[in-house]
Amino acid sequence: MTDRTITLRSDLVERLEALAGQQGRTIDDVGNQLLGEILNSYAPVGGGNWALTVAEGMEAAAIDWIDDPDASVNSRHEFERHLREQWERTQSDESDG
Repeated sequence: MTDRTITLRSDLVERLEALAGQQGRTIDDVGNQLLGEILNSYAPVGGGNWALTVAEGMEAAAIDWIDDPDASVNSRHEFERHLREQWERTQSDESDG
């Protein structure tokens, strides 16, 4: 693997230097570890199952899930109501003009 250069704001470099100093490590070691952790949390490396990765991320997220056994039926009714309202709105717009 070849090394490449990335330009960072000076305040970030100073924070990396301080962190590396506290840990007794080089700035490259700390920077590589931190950047690797960030990238892996957003785009895991490897040929894993993307659906499993999404599902695990959703489980880890702070989402108030709604447990509705009739969700698909209710969703369909809501969508049909929405379409009907849109259609009615277009009909009234045409008759007003």
